[in-house]
Amino acid sequence: MKPYRLAPALALVAMAAGCGFAARTGIMRDDMLVLTDAQNAIANTKINHGEMTIQASVDRADRSYDVGQPIILSVGTSKDAHVAILRVLPNGDTRLLFPDKAHPKADIAANQVLTVPGPRDGFTVTVDKPGVVLFEFVASTAADSWLFKRAPDKDSDFADLGVSSHAIAKDIVDSFKVGKSDAETAATYVTVRVR
Repeated sequence: MKPYRLAPALALVAMAAGCGFAARTGIMRDDMLVLTDAQNAIANTKINHGEMTIQASVDRADRSYDVGQPIILSVGTSKDAHVAILRVLPNGDTRLLFPDKAHPKADIAANQVLTVPGPRDGFTVTVDKPGVVLFEFVASTAADSWLFKRAPDKDSDFADLGVSSHAIAKDIVDSFKVGKSDAETAATYVTVRVR
């Protein structure tokens, strides 16, 4: 094969290998491509500051659920922290899932796994329409953010924050005062597909 014909093929192989490596290492996530603008507003918040890390997952490896099927979320941090979990639907409808009615305090001990809902919490996390759902996990070593203090709505296990995800994202970033205090903050997200 002549060198000028081989170059495009080699470039394609290198690009595919690079994208695969980026997806495996978290530099590029293939699930980012399916988020709506409203979901990206929350997913792209810039609050990571310091050495604390946060890990999050759901109870199904394929991250695929049926409408109404319970979803169990897990989160852990590398330092003692305060944690909040948000659910963002494709239209931007945002709900604060943790802290919740059963657990009004947002505290989590370092290297422990918090499961929401817990086995005896008396509620479930479900989605009633098909689509891609974003779960945003945020943590801070300081309890200053309104996310850690927001009470559930009356007669509800959770707090509904509305559909203005761009305004919510700005309020979240502002509430952490990133770089203006000694507090360490971290955020990550998990997406699931609801059929």
